[in-house]
Amino acid sequence: MKIAANKDYRKEIEDKTSFLDSYYEGLKLKQRAYVLLNELTEENLPYCKCGCGKRASINREPDKGFSDYFNEECHRRAPKISDDALNKLSNRQWLFEQRIVLKKAIETIGSELGVSHIPVKKWLKKHNIDNLVDARRRNTVATEIFNDKEKLENLYNSGMTCEAIAESLNSTRGTVSRWLVYHDIERRASNSYERTINKVSGEERELIDFIGEIYSDEILTSNRSVLNGRELDVYLPKHNLAIEYDGLYSHSYKPWAESESLIKGQNYHLSKTLDCEKHGIQLIHVFSDEWNYRQNIVKSIIKSKLGLNERIYARKCNIVVVDIDCKNKFLNDNHIQGEDKSGIKLGLEYEGNLVCLMTFNRSRFNKNYEWELVRFCNSGGLNVVGGFSRLLSYFRHEYSGSIVSYADRRYSNGGVYAKNGFDLIRVNKPGYYYVDKNYLVRHNRMKFQKKLIGAYDCTEYEKAREMGFNKIFDCGSLCFGLNYVSEK
Repeated sequence: MKIAANKDYRKEIEDKTSFLDSYYEGLKLKQRAYVLLNELTEENLPYCKCGCGKRASINREPDKGFSDYFNEECHRRAPKISDDALNKLSNRQWLFEQRIVLKKAIETIGSELGVSHIPVKKWLKKHNIDNLVDARRRNTVATEIFNDKEKLENLYNSGMTCEAIAESLNSTRGTVSRWLVYHDIERRASNSYERTINKVSGEERELIDFIGEIYSDEILTSNRSVLNGRELDVYLPKHNLAIEYDGLYSHSYKPWAESESLIKGQNYHLSKTLDCEKHGIQLIHVFSDEWNYRQNIVKSIIKSKLGLNERIYARKCNIVVVDIDCKNKFLNDNHIQGEDKSGIKLGLEYEGNLVCLMTFNRSRFNKNYEWELVRFCNSGGLNVVGGFSRLLSYFRHEYSGSIVSYADRRYSNGGVYAKNGFDLIRVNKPGYYYVDKNYLVRHNRMKFQKKLIGAYDCTEYEKAREMGFNKIFDCGSLCFGLNYVSEK
């Protein structure tokens, strides 16, 4: 008689192996029977050998026993952690002694095992050690200094690096850095040192050569005098304009890096923009994928800032309503962010050609405003003087309601909004994109929502890192609002 044919036996096996339901889905009865016959319990189920903290999968054919890994992804990741490291991490007593008794940092434990901090954190959580108060207190001296802003600031201002402070307190550089941020202690520029050799990538050299071709006034490259040690890739003094070439690899977020100059954190790009503003300089940030795939648009933006584009006056143009296909093509050809999902599409035509476009939609993010001005751009190589004002006035005449819009601080200081009656209502902190392992292109972070990438037992960033993606931060945005009574 088959076991499956006997309801009593089947139910007994399922009841005795019900603990498996917490780790596996859709188990066959023969797999449950294998676990029961081999006297396996929740305590001695084998773990995945990659160090992810999950249980190893049961083979579909029970006589083959358990697999070494949870899934194929874990199998590919396996070389990153040795059997010896896995055995130690899965031993609660050993990990407890390292973290609690010896008060070792997570990074230190990982380094000694030859793994990253991620599997250490997962196993601490698995063993319920991660939330112990003592685990976060390296020693009483460090705790006292970290909680005292004046003492920590004095140490840092004495010239000690984060690494030196961490070493003196038996802590980690990351911990010191977080406490500096917590106390709002002004950090020294991460690249505030003189280089003996200036390394310029081939792509950055292309950008510099382009500026040299179109601009005849003084061009300073790799300049460190204006910002007291912080480097400006290109600086054009006559126009108070600077250009930063941000390669996706060199400017991505690397929290594991040992050198502070390699860690491009959330405010890295914004802080340089703000430093330039203090000196009356507008800084443009060009990501490498924009130069590689939207080069004509980047060139047009730079020429516009330098007043080198051909000028057309909006009063000589005709206002037209643009169809979807034409709108998308125009934005993809001329706007750094490409096409949008707007419903209202207004353009200016000059001698039968579309030369300027402004799009609107219902406000997406700020419900205090009825409309959002989503995109505005001119045709490449042209500046339509008064184009923004004329299209905005037409919209206000045809539609009632308040308007909100956003200026990307990498390219804009929001001057056109101020000139047209908008008020600055909020300064948004830097956002981020994800870049793939080849660092070729940025991806919108909305594609990496936890529910979309299956980040059920870890953070979005941890899951993205497992998938081979890393963060890169922008400069944030300026939010402008316009309230009015319809002129219609």
